Amino acid sequence: MSLAASIGLALLLGAVIMLLNGQNPLHGYGALVYGAFGTKYNMATTLVKTVPLILTGLATAIAFMSGIYNIGGEGQLYLGAFAAAYVGFTFTDLPAFVAVILAVLASMAVGGLYAYFPGVLKVHFKIDEVITTIMLNSVAILFAGYLVNYPFRSSQGSMGGTDMIAEGYKFQNLIPLSKLNTSIFYTIFIAFLMYYLIKRTSFGYNFKVVGANSIFAKYGGINNKKYMLVAMMISGALCGIAGAFEVYGIHYRFLQNISKGLAFDGMLIALIVKNSPIGIVFMSIFFAMLKTGSTSMEVTTGVPSELVLVIQSVIILFIAGENGLREILTRKKLTSRKKVKQI
Repeated sequence: MSLAASIGLALLLGAVIMLLNGQNPLHGYGALVYGAFGTKYNMATTLVKTVPLILTGLATAIAFMSGIYNIGGEGQLYLGAFAAAYVGFTFTDLPAFVAVILAVLASMAVGGLYAYFPGVLKVHFKIDEVITTIMLNSVAILFAGYLVNYPFRSSQGSMGGTDMIAEGYKFQNLIPLSKLNTSIFYTIFIAFLMYYLIKRTSFGYNFKVVGANSIFAKYGGINNKKYMLVAMMISGALCGIAGAFEVYGIHYRFLQNISKGLAFDGMLIALIVKNSPIGIVFMSIFFAMLKTGSTSMEVTTGVPSELVLVIQSVIILFIAGENGLREILTRKKLTSRKKVKQI
């Protein structure tokens, strides 16, 4: 089943649910789209939510296509965000462009290093990286929570947040009264780089070969362990950048709850589009549209915003069941042909 068909069926199911609850699907979806794109502010809010989804989706894609599963993006995002915030509230006298570059490099280093450890455990000791990365999420989030509530607690005494970064380090807002900032341009540039790496370089080809058939890659002269570790480090670095952009573009400091499952949403997006960089960009916009528009839909029409979760879940269900459905249809075709031949 194609992605378009999966989305269409999910939206159709959402429409049926609205009808069963006595609501007009056209009004519901109209309010959702308007809430996401109807005004400059709404569109800006949607794009703000798109940025971390693209980065965490790309992070998932580079790891998954290399045959190693990074489920620890949330923890890497938290640590990357704190590292960037630390630069911002500690080195306050640097030129703005130097400070921002230093903050991004710090977030990349911390996120990449935190992803490197479970990668080493996987390639050298055969320890399941799914388990280790999931467990390390909790370690990172709790550790960041300790840092922000004790040694790096805001000097103003507020719990759950560090001091603000220097005023000159904040990303420039693009639309008044919104949080849309220049990180959207940096994210597009990063997405282009990842597309070029994956689709246009021998390095990216080797990632895909290792993920598709590690034995073939090994006998073809490709160092499987090296590429898996590099993929994990790139994945962690991208999650760290997502955290840095949340700090410098939206919150201007590190918050204890700076992410509410952003990395997991990015992972779902990458799985839905089968790790396609271009697909990740467009699916991230679609997911952000659902998140932003759902509030407007609920306020305007009374349709619960939780319907968006139903739509997302159905899309994932159809995509996950694609291979099984294709196999069933193939068997039916073969059975039909056999019956025809017997006749």
